[in-house]
Amino acid sequence: MRQGKGSGVTQSDVTASTGGSETPTPTRSSSRAERNAATADLDRSRGSFAATAGSAVQLAEIEEVDPASIFQRDGAGFPDWLAANLDRLAKELGLSGLREVGRDVGVGSFTADLLAQTDRGRRVAVMSHLEPSDHLHLGQMITFAAGLDVSAVVWITTRIGEEHRAVLDWLNQHGDDDVRFFGVELRLLRIGGSPPGASFHVEARPNDWQKVIKQRQRVGSPLNSLMREF
Repeated sequence: MRQGKGSGVTQSDVTASTGGSETPTPTRSSSRAERNAATADLDRSRGSFAATAGSAVQLAEIEEVDPASIFQRDGAGFPDWLAANLDRLAKELGLSGLREVGRDVGVGSFTADLLAQTDRGRRVAVMSHLEPSDHLHLGQMITFAAGLDVSAVVWITTRIGEEHRAVLDWLNQHGDDDVRFFGVELRLLRIGGSPPGASFHVEARPNDWQKVIKQRQRVGSPLNSLMREF
């Protein structure tokens, strides 16, 4: 049978010309399945990354260390460390620098660990007591204020009791400006297996001392006159 002029090419003709092989046209259902599979793979990848990132964050525990385990119970060795770190103490106190000018300065039967001097020439007595505060050392602090020519007395201990904090506040409030009293807590902290680090926490200070520190750069400030003395 002869084909008419202009007759189209049938599917069987295409199959025959390509050697009998036929490439199936992708259906809509198969495309949707492929997209779903790709989305599932992406979600699994995101979940794996989040789990990896979360597991990488590790925080060590902070452990408080007894100063007596580092220094001897009587504080031996602490004055040497303190003398090398007077700048850190001065920063916490808000003083204009501190440098050692004397060691084991005696007043009667009591002895101050360090005698320091500020950048402006004011002398500061520093006494350490690596245990909680007690009445005996409070009395020593007052003795140093009366027996030494100092402008401030700093008492470093592991904990300032409320009754002793109240006494220091009373002395700063009712005393004159010739001698100021500071109560400082020493704390040692260790993170993981690292060596312990030390920090000073000022628990008792002269009245308005924080305002003095903040305004010490203001020329002509009434409070600034107190800071200039140090």
